Amino acid sequence: MCEVNAYLSKGNEETLVMEKVYKLETTEGQIRIENLFGEQKFIDLPLKEIDFDQNRMVFTEREKTS
Repeated sequence: MCEVNAYLSKGNEETLVMEKVYKLETTEGQIRIENLFGEQKFIDLPLKEIDFDQNRMVFTEREKTS
C-alpha cells in the first residue's frame, strides 16, 4: 500500500496537514483526503504536486488578487 503525507505550502514554509494519506478524491470542487486511521479532511486548495518517491503531496494557498 502506498501512503503519503499531505502538506500545505505557504510561501517558503510547509506545514503538515495529515499523515499516512492513502485515499484522495474530488468532491464538488474540494479534495477529500483520508488516512489509514479513518480520519478525513476536506481541502479547498489547489494540489501543487504528488511525489510518490518522497511519499508526499503538497497543497498550496491561492494567490491573493487585489
